[in-house]
Parts: sequence; C-alpha cells; structure tokens
Amino acid sequence: MTFIDLTDAEGMIGLYVELVADERAECQEDPDRLRFVEDLLTQLRSVEADLDQTSISATLQKLKALRESVDHDFTHDPVVVHLDDLAEEIEKSVDWKRTR
Repeated sequence: MTFIDLTDAEGMIGLYVELVADERAECQEDPDRLRFVEDLLTQLRSVEADLDQTSISATLQKLKALRESVDHDFTHDPVVVHLDDLAEEIEKSVDWKRTR
C-alpha cells in the first residue's frame, strides 16, 4: 500500500501522473479516450516538470485550468474525477499551510 502525504503537493501530483500513465495503458482499445488521456498526460508532465520553478498556488491554478479545458465528453472520466480530487486536496494543503 502506498502512503499518500496529503501535505506533499508535489508527491500527490507525481502519483496522479502515474495514475494517468497507467490509465493510458488500459485504454488502448478506445482511440478517443486514448487520445484524451495521452493529451492530458503530456500536459501533466509539463506541469510536473515545472514544479521546482512554480509556486504550489500557481501549480494549482494550472491544474484548474487544465480541468476547465477538458472536453465535455470526458467530464466524468475517472482521470478527470481524480484530477478534481487532486486539485481539492492541494487546495486544502495550501490553505492549511497558510494557517500555520
């Protein structure tokens, strides 16, 4: 079992990128979803690559923008649901750190 530190935004993003990469492997039979997941994975890897140079608040905004750009056909896709959860947890983490 993997322990997830909900105060480690970078770690959560890394785990999410792994999840999306795993989903890509699972959707080879669905070309539309495969294209969607590959595009999402490309964008996420860009966000992940910039983590060292970007504040967590700015990263959160990038994730929210990414979510807003999701095609309506994929709104309820599991990777999008997890993206919503990720953004929510990072937002809680940012708020928690502000109060400390």
